[in-house]
Amino acid sequence: MAHDWTGLLGAIETYTVRRASSLIDEDEELRRRRAIGIAMSGQAPQERFVPSGIASKTRRGPISPNEPTIASILQVSQASQRGVIALVGALGAGRNLDDEDELKKSAGGGGGAGLSAPRMAQPISTRRAATDRSSAETASRAAIAAGAQPVVIKVTSTVSSRASAAGLMTYLGTREVEKENGDRGKADIPIYDQDGLAVASREDRAAALAEWGAEFREAYAVNALATFSFTVADTVDDTAFHDALNAAFGSKPFLYSRHSDGKVSVYAVTDLPAKTIAGALKIRERGDGPARAVENAEASFARRLADAGVTAEVRILGAAVSEKSGRYFLEKFLRNENSITTSAGDLIERGSSVKEKADRIWRDWSSHIRTVEPRNAFHVIFSARTGTDPEAMTRAVRDFLSEQVAGHRWITAYHPETGHVHIHAMITARDDLGKALRLTKPELYEWRERFAAKAREHGIAMVATRRADVAATRSYSQAQAGAYERAKTNSRYLKTSSVVKRVERKRAGVVDPASLTNRNLALAPKWQATANALKKAGAEPSVIAAADRFAAAAAGQAAQPAPRHANGFALLRLETEEVADRDAMIEIVQRAAGVDSNFVSAGGKTIYVLAPTTASVSKIERELAKQNDEFDPGGETLSVVRDFEARMLKLGMRSDVIIEAVGSSKEGSPSPWLQKRFEA
Repeated sequence: MAHDWTGLLGAIETYTVRRASSLIDEDEELRRRRAIGIAMSGQAPQERFVPSGIASKTRRGPISPNEPTIASILQVSQASQRGVIALVGALGAGRNLDDEDELKKSAGGGGGAGLSAPRMAQPISTRRAATDRSSAETASRAAIAAGAQPVVIKVTSTVSSRASAAGLMTYLGTREVEKENGDRGKADIPIYDQDGLAVASREDRAAALAEWGAEFREAYAVNALATFSFTVADTVDDTAFHDALNAAFGSKPFLYSRHSDGKVSVYAVTDLPAKTIAGALKIRERGDGPARAVENAEASFARRLADAGVTAEVRILGAAVSEKSGRYFLEKFLRNENSITTSAGDLIERGSSVKEKADRIWRDWSSHIRTVEPRNAFHVIFSARTGTDPEAMTRAVRDFLSEQVAGHRWITAYHPETGHVHIHAMITARDDLGKALRLTKPELYEWRERFAAKAREHGIAMVATRRADVAATRSYSQAQAGAYERAKTNSRYLKTSSVVKRVERKRAGVVDPASLTNRNLALAPKWQATANALKKAGAEPSVIAAADRFAAAAAGQAAQPAPRHANGFALLRLETEEVADRDAMIEIVQRAAGVDSNFVSAGGKTIYVLAPTTASVSKIERELAKQNDEFDPGGETLSVVRDFEARMLKLGMRSDVIIEAVGSSKEGSPSPWLQKRFEA
């Protein structure tokens, strides 16, 4: 009996989409709790309040209360969205991005044929573009201090096949509801396409999918499924020939049929590049020139057969570059050939249908076939925190997509039961002219800027921000969130401490010390410039105070630079038997090393510190490499250890010091490698 796997594939894809979206929902629910609050006054009585995220952020897990959060620095409060939007416009973030596009074009110079722009045109335009960019970033930071929420746009998955498209459409167009008898089941909800037409039922979704699927590209093979014709020169018994074929094709599976005239037909999975071989076969067929890729492949298989004791002429007749064509040629081979033998030496039984045999063989071969799944559509989520008007958010998304992806097919859906506002969008990867949609980091940041402007047009106080604007910790992936959550209910599920730390610090809204103190980001002067811009714009004192606090935090917590004559940093492990207050211990270590708290980590009676050193880093590295149970620490290593032990003793603490690693110093900070070692 032949099996139809379409329904199963659709179910799998639906589950995958639902699982991914549930993690996104949870992530966004936590994100909105730490979203940036509002600190401006002048709220209209009838205007809807948007709850402050960062202001209401609560710590969770084992996060130390001594670690600063974005909320604790900014201390924002609620204010009107219209007031925030007015402030953003006054400071320049609401500029026309289309004008910026024209500015970029003018920055490149040029003109009509044979003409060139004046020499000064490009530098002036470039400086103007840089000034506008700086002004926009200042306005975004000011809006953060005032309580604007950040734009959140996530590409959660890509659609590669009709089955995955069907699964995603089903997820977007159905919701779980409670029926009259108390049972829970699925119910259709309307989703809307690019023309504003409702797709409200299973039949509507199937019709839409048929239109979308007509433009989908098939998966293509990286390694070719090829049809061969071998002409054997000498008489070879079946066992020897079978062994020679296995030697020629290695671990790849194949089918073959021997004929009375010495010819052998073979259909096999190979390591040959599918598109290259297919293109070379077309060249040979047309007689347009040498098909060296095919000729080289044929010569290679002939040599492998010869090495196995069989002399034969090898001819490649065809190569499949997709699953569809691969299965077609497989069924054709099964239909046209007699006495077919597998690479395992089994005869293909006669009597069963060709499709059934092909299904069985394809399942066995699938693990040996490498394919590339095309991107036929994207699943994108536009998020806003709880309290945002969902109708305004939906209008903003649809207006944005109408402009940004004109010519593409797309649908949108709103799922109200999540609490926070999610607008899902499914967008075809290619427009009606075949141009592909790019969603790399630069494009997504531009999307965030443009969507923020569109959201403000619809009364939602949003700005596009960068993680560095508020020294936010790195986000975590869906896989990391899933691992963290599963470990809560399943003690046998392993998770690394780095994943736990990453998830909990992000959810607690902890400030990333490395970003806060990074000189290249220059957060202190940038936030001070933001405070000055707010003063000029006549912003509320509470908003100006929030910007001043962040500038002070960035300046006050800047890492103390290593002495100019320091050669590098040493990662030291301190072991002490003294029972002392943890904070007091850290303070003593800071004073001994001449660093701030970001360079010290304490746990129990063990303390790690990144200490600047004037010793030879390369010499210590060589000594550490030789050090083991038989060889004591070298002279350079001992000098650093004894020096630090003496400093600690002078401050009233006795401890054993061990050098774990050393690294170079760059602009007074440890090397990235050593910093990662310390964080681990």
